[in-house]
Parts: sequence; structure tokens; C-alpha cells
Amino acid sequence: MGDTLDESKQELISCWGEMAGHWGVSKTMAQVYALLYVSAQPLDTDAVMEALAISRGNANINLHKLLDWKIVERVEMPDTRRDYYVAQKDVWELTYHILEERRQREIQPLIGRVSQIEQEVRRHADEAQRPLTQEEAEFVQNVQQMSDFLRLFEDIAQRLLPLLRQRQLLQLSGWMDLFAKPS
Repeated sequence: MGDTLDESKQELISCWGEMAGHWGVSKTMAQVYALLYVSAQPLDTDAVMEALAISRGNANINLHKLLDWKIVERVEMPDTRRDYYVAQKDVWELTYHILEERRQREIQPLIGRVSQIEQEVRRHADEAQRPLTQEEAEFVQNVQQMSDFLRLFEDIAQRLLPLLRQRQLLQLSGWMDLFAKPS
């Protein structure tokens, strides 16, 4: 870990970028967010480019993605026409937006596609005016289990999002005990 605040900030930016790959987010997008997160002042595109040694196009694309995810916002600064950006620094609000975006971009479309796959297998058997073969029936059963799991995840997310938004998770007694390591 770094000895100075600047070294510590660089270490956090690096760690955040490395972690991004595990979440399916580009390293640069995560680093741009982390840079804005550790910055005391709003940054413009040039400052992001310089700090991360990336091109203007790369900076702009990632800033716009972060705006779309609602975890960065554009702010106005006096006496300039440049766009400046700040990161969402409230971790509860950040988590809310990330979960909501992942749910909308990944889980909801996947639920629809899995359902279509199941319906297609059933429709094919119906058109042939025959019952499902054993292989088809097993496939449909597996797809239904996957669909049930995705719908459960969707339901959990739907219930969790308002709690995150209202910080009610802090009030749930003993919820952290679920994650405590045994002594």
C-alpha cells in the first residue's frame, strides 16, 4: 500500500480496475469511475485522459457509459463550458444503481430468452402433433429450473432495490451474521 494519499488513490484505482473483469465491466470503465470516486474535485475529460493515460475517445465512451449507469453525473463549473464529472460516492446509492442496471441489462433479457427457448421446444413438438421426447422433456425441465432460478434472482433484486435506496438494510438485525466467518 502506498505511503502517500496519492499512492493510495492510485492503488484503489488499480484494484477497482482489476476487480472489474470479475464483474464483466471493462477495466477502463472501472478505473474512470474509481478516479472520479477518489477525486476531491470534479474532473473534466482531459484530466481523466491524463490521469489514466487513455485516449479522448476511450475517456468519452467510458464517461458516457458511467452516466448511463447513473453512477457518475455531469456537473457545471463556473466560468467554463467544459463538462465535468463526479462519481456517486454514496455506496448504498452506488450499489442500488449497479444492481438495477445489471438486472435490467442482463437478468430481465435472459428471463425472456430462456422462456422463449422453452416455448420453442414445446411448439416444435405440438406442430409435429406428438408428445415431447424424453430428451426434450429433460431439456424443458432443466430450462424451467434455470428460469425459476432467474425469476428468484429477479424477485430478490426487486425486494432488495427499495431497501438499498432507503438504507433499510442497516436496520435489519443480524443480517451481517449470515456472512460472518465461523470462529
